[in-house]
Amino acid sequence: MRQLLIVTIVVLGCDVEQGDDDLGDPEDLDAVSSELDTDKPIHVLTGDGTTIRSDWKAVEAGDPYVHPVVDDGSPSKPWISTAHYVGSKSIAFQVPTDLSGARQRFEYKIAQAADSSGLHFDNARYSGFVFKIGGTAAPFLSSALIWQAHQGAPYSPPVQLSIRGSSPPFQLRMAVHNMATGSGDKDIEVFSENIIQPNTWYRVQVYVKPRYNSEGTLKLWINGVRRLEWTGSIGYDPSKYSGSHKGLDIKNGIYQPHANNGHLFYFDQIKFGSTFVSVQP
Repeated sequence: MRQLLIVTIVVLGCDVEQGDDDLGDPEDLDAVSSELDTDKPIHVLTGDGTTIRSDWKAVEAGDPYVHPVVDDGSPSKPWISTAHYVGSKSIAFQVPTDLSGARQRFEYKIAQAADSSGLHFDNARYSGFVFKIGGTAAPFLSSALIWQAHQGAPYSPPVQLSIRGSSPPFQLRMAVHNMATGSGDKDIEVFSENIIQPNTWYRVQVYVKPRYNSEGTLKLWINGVRRLEWTGSIGYDPSKYSGSHKGLDIKNGIYQPHANNGHLFYFDQIKFGSTFVSVQP
């Protein structure tokens, strides 16, 4: 397994000029369907154009796609907030304190493995979103996942992005599961840095080319600067993991799988697309 980690000093919250490489590497574009408009996201939840239905599912104006809910415990119904990074609104997610060890979660599936335009083991896709931790930001007693690429229950997500730490700046951590790690607490940490301050917006873009045969690729941008490029195995061979998908569901929200304090997150400009340009806020 080959690994390449690029770490760049960045002034958080500031825009940084992007190189041509960030607009879509040739290998990335090879995986894009000619049927897709590469300048536009495949799916989006902007906050401004988002409606939270009575069944808690989300829809975006002009897009017939209905974003399914994944929930556990007793999360609050998400709401449209006036807090925003662009436009005038965002989506607020909140889960309560639960020290019993039970799961507390509310996530939206931004794209599904079953979608023809979704993320599969023969293509690559980008995710983008802007988030901030709201309120007084109680200590994180365990991980809080804010984004994941999931291959189906009961398996650990092939890629996850989480927040950890007892005090600010909190840790932003990206980790991988694959055939070598199996599905469990063991994972491969590919990025970790204590950079997250409460009540501060952060722009995130993720590129995933899932391959369970060591030829997968991950890239991570924070506030417009590429912080990670990693190559290795991503995900599980569906023929060996019964019930696992032949692709990955993309989820945004809050997932606290173990005992933790309650937390509030705001998400703005959640996007899923085939190029870096298509998922920028």
